[in-house]
Amino acid sequence: MPDPFVYKSDQIRVLFGRGSAARLDEEAERLAMARVVLLCSHGRAELARRIGAPLGPRVAGVCDASRPGMPVAAFDAIVAELKRLEADGFVCIGGGSPIGLAKAVAAATKIPFIAVVTTYSGSEMAARWYLGTGADERSGQSPHALPASAIYDPDLTVDLPFATSAASCMNAMAHAVESVYAPDANPIVLTLAEEAARRLAAALPRLKANPKDIEARGDALYGAWLAAAFRGSIGLSHNIAQRVRQNFSTEHAQTHAAVLPFAAGFSLTAAPAARERLARALGASDPARALYDVNVACGLPTGLEALGLREADIPRAVEIVAKRRFPCPRPCAAADIEAVIRQAYAGGSPRF
Repeated sequence: MPDPFVYKSDQIRVLFGRGSAARLDEEAERLAMARVVLLCSHGRAELARRIGAPLGPRVAGVCDASRPGMPVAAFDAIVAELKRLEADGFVCIGGGSPIGLAKAVAAATKIPFIAVVTTYSGSEMAARWYLGTGADERSGQSPHALPASAIYDPDLTVDLPFATSAASCMNAMAHAVESVYAPDANPIVLTLAEEAARRLAAALPRLKANPKDIEARGDALYGAWLAAAFRGSIGLSHNIAQRVRQNFSTEHAQTHAAVLPFAAGFSLTAAPAARERLARALGASDPARALYDVNVACGLPTGLEALGLREADIPRAVEIVAKRRFPCPRPCAAADIEAVIRQAYAGGSPRF
């Protein structure tokens, strides 16, 4: 019999599978959206129009104000456009950047949205939102930030370059890995996080061999959804990666990919059951080394130095991370955080 646990069921309607994007108008009708704005990243307006075509006359306009890093100026531009066009709903098309902005907009305006997901970031499944970076960061958590529906159509990911796909998959992998040793994990989260790690790890070599392998695309997208939707509280890996990318302008997904093997290596020394799960999922006795080897095999940067962090930035990064409260299977003082960041900076094989 399982130990007692608490599990809160997902409140987002999910449409998964090839061709599911064609059901966009059906979802808008179900949600009583009559005037819809298509939200996308800068330069992706034509893609948004193509994906939004099933909406027909419901489309009131396209807003391509999204930029990486969730800048406040982009948020203001999107809110103004929704008001100008008298929108009663919007469709966010893309990955982490537009979806992150969509969540902040929805939390502020209470206008519902549909997320059409084109990468593996998983942002659409988290109620937490933020805007800006560093000292200017604003953040919060609200059920209004979540999309009313999320559409996962593998066909929309086939043109994603392999390097981008690999980094995005490893960003998703970080959710799965940290979930298996999160203090609030439960049998559902543990089982599905392990499956997410297995699917993501198995999909990447196939995508490298053939980025248009639709079966591999489907497995990667399914793994990313599992990792995002069934997750525990974030730990050391996310806290380091998020603080580094926000404060030192490193690329989002690649930063998560680079930090993960080192933060996981540190954490797993005090989490034998989690280590066993990940070893099974990754097919390797040393999960931290296996995660590092995935980065190497995918041609991803293995260290933060390669992403633009300077060695002189490390003390400041340690200070920022050490101020945060987060769970970790073993005690994690500032000196421990520094040790992890220094290994992640150098980018050699994890040693814990």
